[in-house]
Amino acid sequence: MIVEDLTPVGVLAGRLAAGDPLALREAFDRWSRLVHTVARSALGSVADADDVTQQVFIAAWNSRASLRATDESLPAWLLGICRLKVIDALRARSRGLRNDEAMHSEGMRSDQGQPAGLDSVVDAVVVRDALDALGDPRGRVLRMVYLEDRTHEDVAAALQLPLGTVKSHVRRGLEKLRGIFEEVDSGV
Repeated sequence: MIVEDLTPVGVLAGRLAAGDPLALREAFDRWSRLVHTVARSALGSVADADDVTQQVFIAAWNSRASLRATDESLPAWLLGICRLKVIDALRARSRGLRNDEAMHSEGMRSDQGQPAGLDSVVDAVVVRDALDALGDPRGRVLRMVYLEDRTHEDVAAALQLPLGTVKSHVRRGLEKLRGIFEEVDSGV
């Protein structure tokens, strides 16, 4: 698929929410590799990641009514589903263990039976995609302020923008990110 031929994310989300199976196929083509990478990183197994990837897109189809038709955060929504399916896979894996000590082995959290790094991997991917969805200059301003730890004044000077504009981009960008993350946290 050529980049110029990609359906805008909001349009694709609307088609998927309306029940268009071709929209699901396009979403799979565009984001299955991302979902698979996150699942493989969390699970450490290609076979398990394959299963989770399939489950994510089945769940996306079955839960399409919860997707807003104008939603620009379709990849984040899919990663939210992925997170839940990875947790399910890890719980199923831990149920198969014969002794409780194995469940609490190094690198496992006893409260949920999931790798301690899972949340950070998924969160990092969700944040990166959400910032990408914001576009420039808003996404760039947020990256500079929060990821590069630069002051608003420094960002304004670097981007040759008025200070008030930088502050507006930060405020509006954070509002948009909050909406994206609330949607991801609501799960499917």
